[in-house]
Amino acid sequence: MDGYCTCGAKLPEDALFCHRCGRPLRELVEPEREENPQPAVVSLPVEQAVAPEAPEPSVNFRNGAAVRVGFLAAAIVQLASTLSAAAGASLLLPLVLLGGGFYAVVLYARRTGARLSVLNGARMGWITGIFCFVIMTVFFTAGIALLAGSDQLMKAYKDSAASLGLPPEAAQQFEKLASDPGAFAASIILGLVFQFVFLTLFCSMGGALGAKLRGQKP
Repeated sequence: MDGYCTCGAKLPEDALFCHRCGRPLRELVEPEREENPQPAVVSLPVEQAVAPEAPEPSVNFRNGAAVRVGFLAAAIVQLASTLSAAAGASLLLPLVLLGGGFYAVVLYARRTGARLSVLNGARMGWITGIFCFVIMTVFFTAGIALLAGSDQLMKAYKDSAASLGLPPEAAQQFEKLASDPGAFAASIILGLVFQFVFLTLFCSMGGALGAKLRGQKP
C-alpha cells in the first residue's frame, strides 16, 4: 500500500528508509566517477630567459675588424700629418696621433657594436700606431731614395729644420753626418726606432682615452 511500509508504519513522502524497521524504500544510485580524472593545470609565471652577454673580443692582429679599422685610422693620420706639415704646423703631430687612436676606438665600436675596455682601447691605438709607422716609413724611404745622390736631400732637410724652428747649425751637423755612410745609416735606424716608439705611444694613449670616455664595458 502506498505510503505504508511492510511493517505497517506510515511513511512520509519521499522517504528513503522506514523509520521503524529501517528497510530501504528505493535504490540509491551513486553518481558516476571519472576513471582517469585530469589533474588541474596551474600556470606558473615563467622567468624571462636572459642570454649571457658575449665576451669582449680580443683586439689584436688576428681580429680582422681591428686590423681594417687600424689601417683606415692610420691612413687618416698620415693625411692629417701631411697637411699639418704643409701648413707649417708639424708640432701638432702628437695631437694628430692622439686623435687617430681615439678615432680608431670610436670607429671600431661603431662597426662591431662592442665597447672596449681601456686595455683593449690602448691595443686598438697601438695597432693604429704600427700602421702609421709602416706608412710613414714607406714614404720616408721613398723620399730618401728619390733625393739620394742630389742636393735636394739637403735642401729638404733645411726646409724641414726651418719649419721646426731648429738652429742653422743643425743643417751643418746633418751635412757632416750624411758624408759618413755608416753614421748616416745608424742615425736612420735610431730615428726609425724613435719614430716607432713615438707613434705607437701616442696612438695607444689616444685609444685608451677613447675607451675611457666612451665608458668601459661592465
